[in-house]
Amino acid sequence: MEYDVIVVGSGSTGSVLAARLSEDENRSVLLVEAGEMYEQLSQMPEDILDPSNMSTSMPGNKSSWSVPGTLIPGVSVPVPRGKGMGGSSSINGSYWERAPRSNFDDWVGLGNDEWSYEKVLPHYIRSEHDHDFDGELHGKSGPIHVHRETPDRAPEFTSAFTEACTKMGFREDPDKNADGQGGVGPVPLNVWDGKRQNSGLAYLLPAMSRPNLHVVGKALARRVLFEGTRCIGVEVDISGEVKTYRGKEVVLSTGALRSPQLLMLSGVGPAAHLREHGIEVVQNLPGVGQNLTDHPELSVKWEFDGKCTQSPGRGVLTSALNWTAENSSQPDDLEILPFVISSGDMMRVTTMAKNPKQALSALRKTSTKFMVDQALNLRRPFTIVGLQQEDSRGTVELDSADPTKLPKINWNLMAEESDRIRFREGIRTVSELYNSDAMRAIGGKMTNLDKKDLADDKSIDNWARNHIFAVGHPSCTCRMGSDPDNGAVVDQFGRVHGVQGLRVADTSIFPKITSRGPNATAVMVGERLVEFFD
Repeated sequence: MEYDVIVVGSGSTGSVLAARLSEDENRSVLLVEAGEMYEQLSQMPEDILDPSNMSTSMPGNKSSWSVPGTLIPGVSVPVPRGKGMGGSSSINGSYWERAPRSNFDDWVGLGNDEWSYEKVLPHYIRSEHDHDFDGELHGKSGPIHVHRETPDRAPEFTSAFTEACTKMGFREDPDKNADGQGGVGPVPLNVWDGKRQNSGLAYLLPAMSRPNLHVVGKALARRVLFEGTRCIGVEVDISGEVKTYRGKEVVLSTGALRSPQLLMLSGVGPAAHLREHGIEVVQNLPGVGQNLTDHPELSVKWEFDGKCTQSPGRGVLTSALNWTAENSSQPDDLEILPFVISSGDMMRVTTMAKNPKQALSALRKTSTKFMVDQALNLRRPFTIVGLQQEDSRGTVELDSADPTKLPKINWNLMAEESDRIRFREGIRTVSELYNSDAMRAIGGKMTNLDKKDLADDKSIDNWARNHIFAVGHPSCTCRMGSDPDNGAVVDQFGRVHGVQGLRVADTSIFPKITSRGPNATAVMVGERLVEFFD
């Protein structure tokens, strides 16, 4: 059988594409996914439904790829990426913030006029059912249910944090999915009825009974297949058996780390790099795997006189502060994001004992200092200082021509002085917030950032290097644009340059990373791209 469309990967964008494309009963759609797939809600594990549970991001969990990578020289960690129905939307913190208008102005400025704010807004709206806000900016009938935590979730801390921010001169921002002007306000969450509203639950489950949608789980994509420069299908590994599926069009939606790897394994990418691994070049595209961009995050541990409760079925975030760094040309480029649950409770670290072999394997290349620091602070909550528009760039490269091997990742964080300057502002700001009268009144204090760390720029930079916490929003490794010689991999319709019948659809095609998110934007991308299919 030849399918009209084959979608590889059921993550934040792939689930949307498969569901929306199969709404046309005359179009046959195949969805292949390396992880578990489910046909009904009762089959979904509790750990991917409970928004307070992020144990799925722990090394060795079956719902996550633990992709090893180097954040900065000397600091290597396994980065969790979703594996299975819903992809990373099944294992994240349920943070559902749209990208601000300024991001899409940048996308248009880079030659992608189909992605203006005015053109993407209807697709954000179509994706959501916002239970808190009405009006022309919000959807009321979309598959993703969105709300903000009520004041009883963390009443002492949230009110004190908000007061501290406003007294420092930051505006209040009650609706962070409005015009993206920044300030302090409640975090929109894709949480409803006690469940994380991942894209698999919201989009795929209602579509599973369609006769024109065929879903294959536990099917690891090895490569896409070509006749000349025309893509004709995909080769997958199902429990050790290699199988081929043919399709008129193939869409890679396996994320910003795996999609460039699959392209390169298939002969599409930097020619010299492919030949190093003995791969026949189908199309020389120098931009594949380049331009890796993320939201580097620093971890500030804190405590206060109240309690940080686990609260199953509820969010782990209540509020956030977004603002533009001093003298920055990139709006909305800093974020402070407090978690109101301890690291140990959120990660359910004891679950690692259920898969000790897999966990130890995933931690094999992890920096010892990083593991010790995390272990010592499990009982405390943490606040993230995140850089939303980094200037540093990393790479995704092949480590092997073996498709079962993970790619080699170098995030190259804080390589640019402009990033270090803005992180200094973020660190000084979080220190001022936690030393404010409002926070002191509830016994709030930081436990791993003190005066000596803030003595000068050099000491702040050193603290930042020692407290790089995570990345989790890889983007831009197959970025869209019109000029392949300038690093573009796909055009603004997701079509891979220089070949036919092959698209990419996930955060890898972002021409520039979004400030905030990017899960809501990844879903929107799926909604938007559907319009470009015949």
